[in-house]
Amino acid sequence: MANKYDSLKIDCLEDVAPVNASSSWTITDSRTETITITGAILPDGYFVYGYAVYWADGRTSASLPSAERGKFRTQREASLHALGFLSQFLPYFTPESRNDILHAERSLAQDHLF
Repeated sequence: MANKYDSLKIDCLEDVAPVNASSSWTITDSRTETITITGAILPDGYFVYGYAVYWADGRTSASLPSAERGKFRTQREASLHALGFLSQFLPYFTPESRNDILHAERSLAQDHLF
């Protein structure tokens, strides 16, 4: 399943190293599961994202912001792409987290309409 926000991505063909996050957005923070999108701006002015997921079963998935997943013109575009990435794993999240991801995506996508 492809990320439906891949059209926002600017492919990065150079070697990339993760960078420290300068922003974070917690999508869901329940007793069982936490999802946070992290972001950073690169020296060239493009935005990148990372994520941290603390799964309900106790596992952790995390990645520092990196151009490995692409560069983006705005933080909003990077966040939408991150939500598209997370949406590919919806069946693995708790029902509450699924709803929070979809709500965050709708909220961010609608923000662009007004």
